[in-house]
Parts: sequence; structure tokens; C-alpha cells
Amino acid sequence: MADQHDSKTVANPGRACPACARTLAPWRHDWLFRCQGCGLLHADFAVEIPDVAGGDLVDETRREAGLEAVRDRNNARLLDTLKTLARPGARLLDVGAGPGFLLQHAAGLGFSVEGIEPDANVIAAARARGVPVRHGYFPDALDDADRFDVIVFNDVFEHIPDITTAFAACARHLNPGGVLCLNCPNRDGFFFKVAEVLDRLGLGGAYDRLWQRGLPSPHLWYFAPRDLARAAATVGLTAERRLDLDTVQIKGLWSRIRCVRDEPLLRSMAAYGFAVATYPVARLAPADAVASFFRKPG
Repeated sequence: MADQHDSKTVANPGRACPACARTLAPWRHDWLFRCQGCGLLHADFAVEIPDVAGGDLVDETRREAGLEAVRDRNNARLLDTLKTLARPGARLLDVGAGPGFLLQHAAGLGFSVEGIEPDANVIAAARARGVPVRHGYFPDALDDADRFDVIVFNDVFEHIPDITTAFAACARHLNPGGVLCLNCPNRDGFFFKVAEVLDRLGLGGAYDRLWQRGLPSPHLWYFAPRDLARAAATVGLTAERRLDLDTVQIKGLWSRIRCVRDEPLLRSMAAYGFAVATYPVARLAPADAVASFFRKPG
């Protein structure tokens, strides 16, 4: 069974789209593929998540500080929604739990929590928060008999090479009536559409950064909510709700941009200036992050 992440490239011409089963064809870049049917985007980047701490290209301390404001707001909204969709005391699995922020918040709200995290650079921070986190990949870190009322992928699902297998594993490990939450970047979002236009004009810096090109765990997919709904339906999961989320807040933005070690200063300054200048418009445009909620029949 495919891991949550993989150390190899994973795309190839002619691969079937996991949303509509049409063909993923090469598109515009030698690393990029686009479904000829629904337009789903896929990259064949290599994934190199460290299983031993050290040597990470990302400054996790700076990244956490940069994401704090937007993360806390989005986590609160996700969990408020899940409280209305799941029973009290529901068993919740956070896949790609990172430093454990969502798990800690969820435990405080009465969920019974557990996480999975493959990155050795952050798992110690999660455990230090007092939340149980297994070191490994989804679904291989789970026992066959493990069942959950809620499974959450919070900015994680877009990093998984084989999402067809991941959907099947979610359906298998959810209890009847259980809920799957996928918070993913949105290919219909404002910043992504602007970055696409700039990339077509030969200014690819913003597009590369949105794909997290060159990082240990880059984005391998860019979904729209309808893509996820189609793929979820193939394993019997029905769309329950969607929630538009924030992707940018000015507070902490500079730390977030500068979390990539050795990022050129001028590129960081350009990214920061663009985000600040477009922030008022972006808040009125289609969201760049959408949480989709699906339910297993019960």
C-alpha cells in the first residue's frame, strides 16, 4: 500500500486522474500534469521527508511563528464545524499532525485524539504538547483494526502521491457515519490564479512557491473542491459541507515567507509586497484554501 509520502517521483504521462479517470497529460512544465477532463493539476516532484531530525530546508520555528495567527483561526473554524458533524468524544485522527496544534486544540474540546507525522523534525514538538502522535506514514502507521469517527488532513492531502489509495484507506478506517475533513489549497483561488497568469508571462517565482517546489514535501496536487468530491464518491464518501478558510494574514507573514532557508531576500521582499498589496482584494475573491467535509454512510 502506498505511503502518505514517498521518496520518489510519482507522476507519469497517461496516468489516470483520481477524480474523473481521464488522462493526466503533460502541461506547460516538464514537472506538471493536467487532467484532460476536469483540469486537476498534478506535479511529479520528488518527496524527501526526513525520518531523522536535522538538515531540514525549512526553519520550523520561524514557520510556526509565521503561521500562528492564520493557523489558530482556521483550526478553530475546522473544529467548530467538526463538533456539529461528529458525536461528543469522537475519536479524531490528524494525518500529518505537524507540531500537534490541531490535536491539542481538539483535545481541549473533548475529542479523543491521535496523530500521525512522518517528519522527524516536528514530531518531538507534537509529543511535547502531550498529544499522542505515531511516527510514520498514513495508512501504514495504523493497525488494520484502527477505526476513527473523524479523520483530518489539514494542509496535508495535497502532499500525498497516491490519493486514490489514501481515499480508500480513509473509507476503511472511518467508523460508519464517520467524517473526513480535507483542508486543501484551491486551484480556483485568487492567489493561485494570479500566480498562473504570472507564470505564463515568464514570472514563475510565485507559482513555484505555491507548489512549494524544491522543498522536502512539495505540493503534488492542486484541487478544486469538486475534484475532491468526485474522488471521494468513488469510495462511497458523500459531500457534507465546505468551508472557505484564510490563507494569508499580514500578522506573521514575513516570518512565514522567510521560513525557507537560503530563500533570496529580494524574492521574499517581492512575495511580501505582492501579498500586502493584494490582501484587500484577495479577501473578496475565491478562497485559496477550502475545507471539504465528507461522510461515510452509517
